[in-house]
Amino acid sequence: MLNALIMTVLIIAALVWFTLTMRRKIQVLLKAKPDVRWDRIPERMATMLRVAIAQVKMFKDPASGIMHALIFWGFLILLLRTISVFGRAYIGGGPVTSDWSIFWFAPGLDHVYAYLKDWTELVVLAMVVAAALRRAILKPARLTLKPSAYLILGLIAALMVTDFLFDGARFAANLGHDEKAWSPIGAFVSGWFPAGASWLPVFIHTMFWIHAVVLLYFLNELPLSKHFHVITSIPNTFFAKLDAPGAIAPIKDMENQETFGVIEPRELTWKQIFDGYSCTECGRCIVNCPAYNTNKPLQPKLVIGDMRDFVKQHEADILAGKDTVNAEAPAPDAEKHEWKLPADKAGSLLDAVGKEPIWECTTCRSCEENCPVMITHVDKIVDFRRRMVLVDGECNPEVQTALKNLEQKSNPWGLPSADRGMWLKELGVPLMSEKPDGVEYLWFVGCSGNYDDRNKKVAAAFAKLMLKAGVDVAILGTEEGCCGDPARRLGEEYLFQTQAQANIEVFKQYKFKKIITSCPHCLNTLKNEYPQFNGQFEVVHHTELLAQLIAAGKLAVPATAKPLKVVFHDSCYLGRYNQIYEAPRDVLRALPGADLREVERSKVNGFCCGAGGGMVFREEHVGDRINRARVQQLDASGAETIATACPFCLTMCRDGASELNIGERLQTRDVAELLAERMGV
Repeated sequence: MLNALIMTVLIIAALVWFTLTMRRKIQVLLKAKPDVRWDRIPERMATMLRVAIAQVKMFKDPASGIMHALIFWGFLILLLRTISVFGRAYIGGGPVTSDWSIFWFAPGLDHVYAYLKDWTELVVLAMVVAAALRRAILKPARLTLKPSAYLILGLIAALMVTDFLFDGARFAANLGHDEKAWSPIGAFVSGWFPAGASWLPVFIHTMFWIHAVVLLYFLNELPLSKHFHVITSIPNTFFAKLDAPGAIAPIKDMENQETFGVIEPRELTWKQIFDGYSCTECGRCIVNCPAYNTNKPLQPKLVIGDMRDFVKQHEADILAGKDTVNAEAPAPDAEKHEWKLPADKAGSLLDAVGKEPIWECTTCRSCEENCPVMITHVDKIVDFRRRMVLVDGECNPEVQTALKNLEQKSNPWGLPSADRGMWLKELGVPLMSEKPDGVEYLWFVGCSGNYDDRNKKVAAAFAKLMLKAGVDVAILGTEEGCCGDPARRLGEEYLFQTQAQANIEVFKQYKFKKIITSCPHCLNTLKNEYPQFNGQFEVVHHTELLAQLIAAGKLAVPATAKPLKVVFHDSCYLGRYNQIYEAPRDVLRALPGADLREVERSKVNGFCCGAGGGMVFREEHVGDRINRARVQQLDASGAETIATACPFCLTMCRDGASELNIGERLQTRDVAELLAERMGV
């Protein structure tokens, strides 16, 4: 009775403590903006099983991934042992004499589980020791090294050790003979104790209650630190974004909104706050981050961590409905390179995260691709930009100029709208207005293809290839406007929506089967974001069409071409955003004499050129230039040509090579240009 009473008191106390803590966390979520994450249940279940249970994203870093996965899987297996141990306080003669197990109904299964449990605990203990040594000795740069990590590892180790000692002492006391035969580690540990010693029952009780108390304390420690992810990571994968990764959520009913973007926690959605709860600070998000890797103040994990810390610091204000913005608080001192302030000193959530880090993001999504619990970073960064641009009017002069040009001329350079696409008509590409019966492809040329002199050559090459293959295509000419990608990702949502709706209205005036574009940013916007405004269109990238035309024999490449050492640079918006990796490579492989080379940071792990998120229109004021870093990576392949499939990537790689004084040796060409050149069109 005493054992049962003590265990009941401990469990009730622990659960009350845990419930009060979780209640507060959930109440904070309920104060945030709504976000529908209860739809598409089968897909969500599949995502959760694949990412959270199977731990597939962990294995991008094999060593730490295996270590973490074994600890996680071990905990799942040991949950049944926990129930059995706690049950001994209620059933039988107490912890010393009770042999009760959750498998009481099937002794054979109990034996199998006892064997599995022992080896699982040994593996978990080994992995915990490895994790501690890794932090203490190797100190990987991506990790946030905090003492709390050792506390958690110590608690896990204590659970394994006390269970081994509990079993070993029981077996030495001549208890659990049947179980001993199936418990190799427990049987081994029993040899450490003198058989039948009078003090063994006391020792057994001690290990039993230490084990129980450690487990209940562990449960309540988790929500108080970054280790909250142990509880939230599985549901966070269930609530993960299932829509196209490149689709930023729109601001709805902009005309009636009083404020835009995010400056305080209640302007976040509940899922964005839940992302903060789920961040492990593992640092996988910074490994391939172009800003972090070029010595800029942005670290995606700190955006999430600082947001989480500010929310935690202001829980009372959030629950009381008070404004968390303190206008009298000091702002970060840019002259001292003070990019942000601690959560307890920051006057707003934006100051806690840091304005300069927010403007360093290229929206490449490498952070999201590598996050093991499917946290989204780009949506939060864009929301912060929306606040700065739409409400505070804070953005870099270059950005202001680009946005003004987009508003007035529907292109970021402010060039005459009347010139848009007319030069392509001279090459023989008809206008949609000249095709009353419609066409198969509406070619959305994009701002770069229409106005940038270097990218005009790409558009010309692609036009000649389409005409050569007899593709039924037409352009909009002066009716085409900017797709709106730079405006949306720079935070000017109102301008984006205006541009999107204008283009959709034009599209719906004409008959066509598909839209084709050479710009991955246009591709992503037209394909994944225009449906938010009732603009559903099938959109393909120009490399996809070229690959199809080659496969169909409509574009035959002569076999007498000279050798070509080429490396392909993956555009983030073509690859990570839209999973188009092979089409451009298929075109390059079709070129006789082509030696297609790969670099380590390619395909899903491709390194950004630095242009995304509207950053092509903003100077890099801090750290090294991203495009130079990328060109150096590509140059290491020994290629003589960088092949691209994006106008921004073409510009950035060309400029990077020029700035590194290797532009003559390492040229930058679009895939369409290389194909057109080899075909002599």
